[in-house]
Amino acid sequence: MSVYEKGLNHLKSLIGQPVGNYQCYAVAAVYSGIMKGPDLGAGTSYNQLEIIGDIYSASEIGNAYPWSKYGWEVIQNPEYDQLAIGDILCYERNVALSDTFTTHEYYGHCAVIYGLENGMIQAYEQKGELGEIVQFYDREFLGSDSIASIVKPPDFSGTPTDFIHGQAPMDA
Repeated sequence: MSVYEKGLNHLKSLIGQPVGNYQCYAVAAVYSGIMKGPDLGAGTSYNQLEIIGDIYSASEIGNAYPWSKYGWEVIQNPEYDQLAIGDILCYERNVALSDTFTTHEYYGHCAVIYGLENGMIQAYEQKGELGEIVQFYDREFLGSDSIASIVKPPDFSGTPTDFIHGQAPMDA
């Protein structure tokens, strides 16, 4: 099982349903919570505990929490080849993602990537064109300036490192 599979399977089980406060942020909050990242709140059972930045804008999720403390990595303005399945995707503000949906002028928009095919981004989102429910979306990559950041979960499938989630570092 891939490191992100548990979180993505949970989001898939929510398709067609509202989650949290009905905003896009809630999808990222549920995913981060399931994946043992920081608690993002957004009306979910994962209350905000460690805030370090603007928690009101989905565009700022990558800057608002201590991701590295949980083993996650933040990449600002990523290129397509830096995106990966399982990343939280934080769109910039005022980005026309389709003919009928533009990210909010203040809050931006966020999603969780479940696929990358044909130069497109397949993602779970809430409050997109289909309203305040979790849904699948297939988005065009509009360039690195359209994405504020991506937040990558830890990869525990390779060689073990000194980082052990939930434990203090141990001296040798």
